[in-house]
Amino acid sequence: MSQIELREPTVDLHQSFMQSTAEWNGVDQDGASMFFADKYGWDLADPAHFALWVQLLKDLATPDFTPLPGFVLQSTLWVVENEQYLGAVSLRHELGNDYLKEVGGHIGYGIRPSARRRGLAKLALAGSLEQARALGMPKVMITCNDSNIGSAKTIESCGGVLESIKPRSVVGPLFGCPDDVRRYWITLD
Repeated sequence: MSQIELREPTVDLHQSFMQSTAEWNGVDQDGASMFFADKYGWDLADPAHFALWVQLLKDLATPDFTPLPGFVLQSTLWVVENEQYLGAVSLRHELGNDYLKEVGGHIGYGIRPSARRRGLAKLALAGSLEQARALGMPKVMITCNDSNIGSAKTIESCGGVLESIKPRSVVGPLFGCPDDVRRYWITLD
């Protein structure tokens, strides 16, 4: 029987995470915060570096941890089914830089290509919204590329209200966005 859950990152899923990485064809996995490994020069294929990165993801959720300059505290959950990594969602605790305020938002998520179209993105987003509520956040901003219809539907199904669509001509030169960016807000009860 299939068991899908949201859980903290763990070194136990190293091999499965690397299999997921291969499915993304060289693109960082949305929501997984792999850019932190790049910042520290860690190769996630190396189990020791993977362990350092997993610990950093856990530390970033701790209120007394100081992230690198330009970054913010965040909580990360992994979508796991029968000990297989399927995706990630990260909740940034604040919009602490211009990128997050304009196009990054509070929440980023991604599901590995072989696991899509099963409602897992909605599960991940809903779990992240519960974390935001627990942190006392009154509302969160979530964004997606205008062409990503699946992500837009996921956000809307979780209560997202479209605020605006930022044109690529504006956000591309500033933040390297390849598409127009849809900006949604979800008010938390």
